[in-house]
Amino acid sequence: MPYLYNTPDETREMLDAIGVGSIEDLLAMVPADFRLRRALDLPPAMGEMELDQHMQMLAGQNHDASDKVCFLGGGAYDHFIPAVVDAIGGRGEFYTSYTPYQAEVAQGNLQAMFEYQSLVCRLTGMDISNSSLYDGASAAAEGVMMALASKPGRNRVLAPASLHPEYRETIETYLANLDVEVVTLPTPAGVLSIDELRAALNDQTACVLLQQPNFFGCLEDADAATAAAHEAGALLISVFDPISLGLLKRPGDYNAGDGADIVVAEGHSLGSPLAMGGPYLGILACKEALVRRMPGRIVGQTTDRRGKPCFVLTLQTREQHIRRDKATSNVCSNQALFALRAAVYLAQLGPQGLQETAGLCLQKTRYLADRLATTERFKPAFKVPVFKEFVLRDRECDVDAFIAAALDAGFLAGVPLGRWYPDLDDCLLIAVTEKRTKEELDRFVAFVEALAKDTEAAELGEMAESFG
Repeated sequence: MPYLYNTPDETREMLDAIGVGSIEDLLAMVPADFRLRRALDLPPAMGEMELDQHMQMLAGQNHDASDKVCFLGGGAYDHFIPAVVDAIGGRGEFYTSYTPYQAEVAQGNLQAMFEYQSLVCRLTGMDISNSSLYDGASAAAEGVMMALASKPGRNRVLAPASLHPEYRETIETYLANLDVEVVTLPTPAGVLSIDELRAALNDQTACVLLQQPNFFGCLEDADAATAAAHEAGALLISVFDPISLGLLKRPGDYNAGDGADIVVAEGHSLGSPLAMGGPYLGILACKEALVRRMPGRIVGQTTDRRGKPCFVLTLQTREQHIRRDKATSNVCSNQALFALRAAVYLAQLGPQGLQETAGLCLQKTRYLADRLATTERFKPAFKVPVFKEFVLRDRECDVDAFIAAALDAGFLAGVPLGRWYPDLDDCLLIAVTEKRTKEELDRFVAFVEALAKDTEAAELGEMAESFG
């Protein structure tokens, strides 16, 4: 919406219409502590050409995966997107449709959501999928709410430290005003100890969250965690990486088919680009027994009065459609466009394409992790199998300086972990997707080795100066 200023006469007319003497009177209800009593700190006005140049300069300070070699991960990854995803996702009937989840939604949109749900169920081995949520973190929190609602009388949630820290933060925010205890289990070895999990479980535990692979890229013992949770009468919520299911066991197949009860994921890696924090796609699926606890909406397939197949919104347990106290969630919008992109991506790759993509991620990650571990700068932080990501400990304990030097050399080197894990303040999380070439990986290793030599030369120079 363009900004149009109001003339003094127009302002006076509006104030008269609502019976207020002045703007000050209109804002009188705002406490004085929250009101700004000075002019905004803005630079002088610019002409159009000058403003365009200024904005270009500001935009040029951003770096992304299109102009740097990207090793960033931690929940958002630089995966390849086939052109067909943009071609179909950009069609007008999908791209411009507003509120594509109301009762009058077009059959084409309904079929797209139905296909997405079907693909998610095949991908995860679960019975039911909704037609998406905001993002992976909110999907995890909604999964916890489902578990608590299905386990009345239980008010304990177990989550390992290896669960994405922002997911844990979102869950704690959801539960802040409820009588629910969230217990974080330590993971000093990079993965959850099953013995510690069993010791923490009790008859008050509603659910256990397990991320596979976890935030550090490490592979958890999902079968044992599922068995432990179910033996204690708790549900298992699996937080999974969709790409990893090209190689890893589906959550629905954990523990010889006993399976996770609820599965959630961030779905942006299925055909949506990195975009400075979103929008993303929350995947949520579950066993059939939990379907009436599921947030969001479900599209079903049926036949019309002429016997022709058609699609219909089957279940919407949102407060807009049913009594508020009966609603499972206050989630109001899904991510239909990004769910469509995920459906196109999965249909385009198929099982073989997903397996090949996951295989490339695994092989290239292993190659770079092994090469970097031989340098003088880094050593592995954890001694467990990984997929797509790994954690390195910086022997010089200066991760920020390394990242800055790498940026100058053309690399987005990774995610520092100190902001979430003080004991990992000297560690870097590095992600490798199928897009990285061997030449890029070798060039990054060469940069690390050259940096170590430069540091060594500088130290020798300082020693020489100290001896005169």
